[in-house]
Amino acid sequence: MSWIDFKALTEDVQKHLAQRNVGEVSYWFKIKVIQIKGRDIIDGIHWQGLRWELRMKYDWYFKYRAALLQVKYPRAEVQCFWGNQPAEGKTLQHILKTKIQAKRAQITKITNKMEAAKQKWNQLFPIEDEEDWKKATAKLAKLKFELLQLENDANDYVQQ
Repeated sequence: MSWIDFKALTEDVQKHLAQRNVGEVSYWFKIKVIQIKGRDIIDGIHWQGLRWELRMKYDWYFKYRAALLQVKYPRAEVQCFWGNQPAEGKTLQHILKTKIQAKRAQITKITNKMEAAKQKWNQLFPIEDEEDWKKATAKLAKLKFELLQLENDANDYVQQ
């Protein structure tokens, strides 16, 4: 009997799934009830648009529904099929692109407000000493950092 390192196996599977970008594929599951003599389809159930996680999580349910159909039609053959198809929703690349656009819009909005506040400032002490200015500057730095992270993620995705 050989020793199996389940932790390493799990990490390998996660790396493989990340490389395949499972989020861009949707899955379907089909159950058919077929007459033994005539090979005609008597009944069937079909689910589509499932994510991989849902497909695996509810595998027990699909088998349960197949068993119910077997009980309902004891003299028939019950067949289960599943497969994948290209996803119909947004891709990861599109999602990252929209997030980058949103971050840039937030940065522009805050920068414009800060510039307008600086132009209108007419107090004795400089605006850089104000608490609100410091908060806005910190938020702007945070948004720029998040934008940089998103751009790096997008570049990593494109290189895969």
